[in-house]
Amino acid sequence: MEKDLEAIPKKLRRVIKYLTDNPDDVAISTSRDLAKKLDVNPATIVRASKELGYKGYTELKQDKKNTFRKKNNPYEIILESLEDDSSNGDLIKKSMLKNIEVLNDTVANISVKDIETVSKLIHDSDRTYIIGLLPSSRAIAGFLGGELRTYHPGVLEIMTVNIFLFDFIRHCKPGDVVIGISFGEGLDKITGESLKKAQANGATTVVITDSTVSTLLQSADHKLITGLPGEFVYSSTIGAFNIAIAIIHSFIKLGGEEYKEKLDETQQLMAEKNIWY
Repeated sequence: MEKDLEAIPKKLRRVIKYLTDNPDDVAISTSRDLAKKLDVNPATIVRASKELGYKGYTELKQDKKNTFRKKNNPYEIILESLEDDSSNGDLIKKSMLKNIEVLNDTVANISVKDIETVSKLIHDSDRTYIIGLLPSSRAIAGFLGGELRTYHPGVLEIMTVNIFLFDFIRHCKPGDVVIGISFGEGLDKITGESLKKAQANGATTVVITDSTVSTLLQSADHKLITGLPGEFVYSSTIGAFNIAIAIIHSFIKLGGEEYKEKLDETQQLMAEKNIWY
């Protein structure tokens, strides 16, 4: 194969190498997207696909998409883990250690400035919508939205797919913030479509995910990416909760005395309602 590549023009060879080394990018990109990224004509992408043995880019993309889905689909990954010969105790230990690894990677990769920027966007927003439709993302959306709403009544979490989701997104406007949370391959198409619509309406979009090739990132003004979970798919939530907590702390800091008063009001209400022992 190396001998064959030497006979291919340098520009085409560069494209072939990219298609081979970046299968996940191929899975979510159009030929025009890749052509723009690689600074070549879309016809070169098609020709490179044929050099790799495919009828064209469409067939190459479908092949990589199938692999991408299987590799990132949480249910496929869990089914594969059930075939692991390790003892249950070993799996539990590996899972817990993976959580620590994802947390460390998240801290290393997330910029403090990004957290501060997103916090300020929420603080200054008229409305902030937090979309979490799948079970893992729903837990984070509920936690983040519930905590922020103590201080900002315009924060609303959307955790089910119904007519209200589309009403909220339809009314999005400049000054609003829409946060989409989803993991794995970003197959949560409704969250992706909602972000795209919100962005078109002038709202600022934020994505919390665990993959640099998530389809959600195509409609994100701001990207907050956790460490990769590998076969322990639920470890993504550890990193995402860490991001959510950092946003909350930064957000409260922005509010100063005003937010302290609101927190005191909430604590007083809980005392009156006899919430705590």
